Amino acid sequence: MKTITHEGIEYIQKDHVDEIVRQRISKYSEKLTATEAKLSEYESQLDEARVKMKLVDTLTSQVETLQSDLSTAKSQYERHTIISQYGITDGDVREAVEWTYNKKMSTLPKKDQVSLGDWLQTIKDDPSSAPSILRPFFTDSTQSESAPVQSTPQNPSTPSSHTPPPSNRGVSVQSSNIPPSDILQRANDPSFYAQNREAIREAYYKQSNNTSPYKF
Repeated sequence: MKTITHEGIEYIQKDHVDEIVRQRISKYSEKLTATEAKLSEYESQLDEARVKMKLVDTLTSQVETLQSDLSTAKSQYERHTIISQYGITDGDVREAVEWTYNKKMSTLPKKDQVSLGDWLQTIKDDPSSAPSILRPFFTDSTQSESAPVQSTPQNPSTPSSHTPPPSNRGVSVQSSNIPPSDILQRANDPSFYAQNREAIREAYYKQSNNTSPYKF
């Protein structure tokens, strides 16, 4: 380092001072360039992290949706399994059972609500408590289980002396010609029900002042 002494004070020569300043500026410039490069790298990593976080949010939402769908499907499967235990396998009738059950439970306090299985068991034990649209399915099964089978020998050459009572078998009705109460009362006859499902459905909902979301 070049110095000069003046009046007892040591000074650095001007040309050497300029060199020292240039060197320091160069070092600061190098550090600033390195810092800017590092900052640019961090910004790039931050952008990648944002993209990944967005992907994580999307996947999380999809997982939640799938879990909800799985829970719904599991609940529906359990309901269908319970309903099938009572001999109901037709899709339209099964939907009618679920709709009727949900409507019934919605009118009861939470403490009085029962499970679908308990509700169906109550109907099976007492078919008269079943909604009119479901009664034929439980009345027939109850009667077939409780009615004893009797075997009456007959002489093949002798015709039976008993004449079958008149019934609704083979009868098709128009809901506009018969009061809804009469149609629902005759719905207990399986043959009548099979031929007049639409009329029975309309009579049930006309009497209840509701519109069914199902087709039978």
